Amino acid sequence: MNKAFWIYSLWVSLLSAVFFFLYGYTGLTIGWMSFIILAVFFGMGSTLKDVPSCLCCIIAGLIWGQLDYAFISFEASFGVPAAAAMFIGITLMTTITMGLHLTVLRKTPFNKLPFIFAAVALTFSQNGENEVALVSTLVAGLLLAAACSLGERFLFARFAKPEDADAEKKEIM
Repeated sequence: MNKAFWIYSLWVSLLSAVFFFLYGYTGLTIGWMSFIILAVFFGMGSTLKDVPSCLCCIIAGLIWGQLDYAFISFEASFGVPAAAAMFIGITLMTTITMGLHLTVLRKTPFNKLPFIFAAVALTFSQNGENEVALVSTLVAGLLLAAACSLGERFLFARFAKPEDADAEKKEIM
């Protein structure tokens, strides 16, 4: 095993622990959501250069989540049964969201669909409420991911043998 991977693992773990410790002082109870953003960031292979686009997509996802929630509530206000309203709302709004972001917006900073989906899902987990805590937590999670990425860049430059790091990174991904 490459020494850089172990040091990087420690770096991410310590940052995450410090982050969650400090988050505890906010009085908010949704800190776990930050780790969803961290997982999406890592899962997409994002780097520091992707952070602005990731932020745009998180914000877009929060907006889409509110629109989705409002549309489903609108349907329900006309007596559409909850299951039918969800089915129609999810089908229609997801088609619109994906269609726009995969075509019209694909060459813009709003092209990282996994972040959009995560933010929509997390909006639903809050029943369309708690917006300030939600945006704060997701942005904080992205900042945590950026700090992890910054550490990755430094640690691999400092501790990895170039040929070993490339080979091992390919195996992991």
